Amino acid sequence: MRPLHHPAIDDIEMTSVLYALADPVRLGIVRSLSRDHPVSCVGACIDEELPRATLSRHFDVLRSAGLVNTVKSGTQYLNTLRCDDLERRFPGLLRAILAGAGGSQPARKSPAKLATKPVAKVPARGRRAEASRTPPAKARA
Repeated sequence: MRPLHHPAIDDIEMTSVLYALADPVRLGIVRSLSRDHPVSCVGACIDEELPRATLSRHFDVLRSAGLVNTVKSGTQYLNTLRCDDLERRFPGLLRAILAGAGGSQPARKSPAKLATKPVAKVPARGRRAEASRTPPAKARA
């Protein structure tokens, strides 16, 4: 496994921090990390139905922005918020963002909303439809 990259305090950029916090899932993760001690990636997630690969990507964005510190502990990765580093770099920024986002918890999708109706297939008609069904290799020959 490649080592995890954590930017130095002087390398943390405001645009990266704001980009990372613009996503409601990542903002929810940061909010949950601000309340707890080191938490695993799954433990910090607000949406239980989020695929692990997506969750991993969210933590990668947070880590690259300098918001999260991740340490491997056994088979888990434990995450903490870099509050002190962010306070030194941008005084009051994280506190203001978390206070402003305190009442806007990202909405969870209910199972009823996740279920979608199957889309009826429209039967293909005519030569044009037949040509669209042939693989590209045969169409060129």
